[in-house]
Amino acid sequence: MPSNVLELSQITPDTALFYSFHGSDSPPIDLERAGPPPTVVTLGTTAALNELHNAGCSLATKQWVENHWGLILWKLAGMVCLDPKSEADPARKRWCWREVMRQLRYRYERELNSASRPPLRLIAAQDSPAGLPMVLCVSNITWTPGGLDDHGTLMPSIPDVEITDGWYRIRAEVDEPLLHALRKGKISIGKKIAVMGARLSTGRKDATEILEGGDSLSLKICGNSTHLAPWHAKLGFQRDPFIATLGSLTPNGGVAAVLDVIIEKVYPIAYLEFVETESGGKRREGPRIEKDEAAIQDKWLAKRDIAAAKLRNDIETKMYTLEGYADRLERKAGSGFKPSADASPPDHIDDLLSDLEDGPDANEVVRRTTPTEAGWLALAIKDKCRSERECMHDNVTKELDSLCPPREVRNFRVLVVRDAQTFKRPPQRRAQITVWDVLTAYVSEDGKPGMFKETQRFTVTNLIPKQHSAWMPRGEDSVIYLATRGDTRWKKHKA
Repeated sequence: MPSNVLELSQITPDTALFYSFHGSDSPPIDLERAGPPPTVVTLGTTAALNELHNAGCSLATKQWVENHWGLILWKLAGMVCLDPKSEADPARKRWCWREVMRQLRYRYERELNSASRPPLRLIAAQDSPAGLPMVLCVSNITWTPGGLDDHGTLMPSIPDVEITDGWYRIRAEVDEPLLHALRKGKISIGKKIAVMGARLSTGRKDATEILEGGDSLSLKICGNSTHLAPWHAKLGFQRDPFIATLGSLTPNGGVAAVLDVIIEKVYPIAYLEFVETESGGKRREGPRIEKDEAAIQDKWLAKRDIAAAKLRNDIETKMYTLEGYADRLERKAGSGFKPSADASPPDHIDDLLSDLEDGPDANEVVRRTTPTEAGWLALAIKDKCRSERECMHDNVTKELDSLCPPREVRNFRVLVVRDAQTFKRPPQRRAQITVWDVLTAYVSEDGKPGMFKETQRFTVTNLIPKQHSAWMPRGEDSVIYLATRGDTRWKKHKA
């Protein structure tokens, strides 16, 4: 057992597995009946598992005990380092076998017996979204030498980061801003971080238990949705989202999960058209104002209507001609042609139908058929006409898409916003937000699509940085550029 605060401060969840307590295998000594001294035993993970089983905690496994043993000892060691004087009081002593077993039994009762799974276990099993707001703690950082680049220059070390919810641990994949914070020491072992918008990365097709996933499981977190949390913050899922400020964002920091903004300026709705080129790529045309877009759309609709009318007329003309041939063939077959319900046409009737439609002389086809062939061919023509009319709409639409392709147009609106709250810091930036597909992205309270107004306050989610090179340094007149994506949501605050 560690005997000083310095040694306790060096314990990690991994090294905690090598620590154990000393105890006695005999009851307290009766001074009136002296006997042999009790045998000193080592109380570690094996003894903890046996004691749990003896207490009826049959669901506990060796892997489960070792996982929680490391995290409990790491936590208790930190508490002792924070307040070492309390260890002198037996009633308040934390670094002891009794306290470890108390916490193990509590965890067993809550997690295994009551089925209240911790956040990381729920996320690994894909029973809870990884993007929910939560506070996690950095449990380990391992630095790997970066090696040499193509020019023989030594590259920076690469960190392997591990985070915990206090119950389980998982690897964290970090982006460039978080990597910078790690190298600066702003994020270190024991620090708590508030995270939103995380994504689970797994090398397995199916959901898995976190203790079985190992290194195949990791959480991808980004700088724009992560910030340091106070030391006293409770680990795990949080009820309220974490609000980022414009001044905290970086162009390479990924998605900004939640912002609280006030609109300062609203630009008109504009339109961009994407036209396919001969090489298979796409070129942009625009932006256009609403009036110009309406004129182009009307012109395209008129052209499409004319093409559709011509296609329908061509099909109707073809059907009318075929039905005329069917009438002639029926007269040639006469009243004696009455096939039974289970009779099948001869195999060459399809060839005759093809010659009638595509051959050089349809009248010759009609003349050379026998009465029986004429009857079957008339039935085949009627079936074809019936099928053509049923599929006319789909066939016309398919042909139209080739003659007059649908337009690929996106509407958008630019908003200039500022922070609604800066958490006691002076406002440092404004942002230009491009709201894509604004007509469907937001509908105002009075039912007007895409209608934003100045001074309105919104909580907006999932904005991505754009025009990285145009971002200005932090300052009162600084401007940054953001854009919405498909899962962006707008929630208007009441005035």
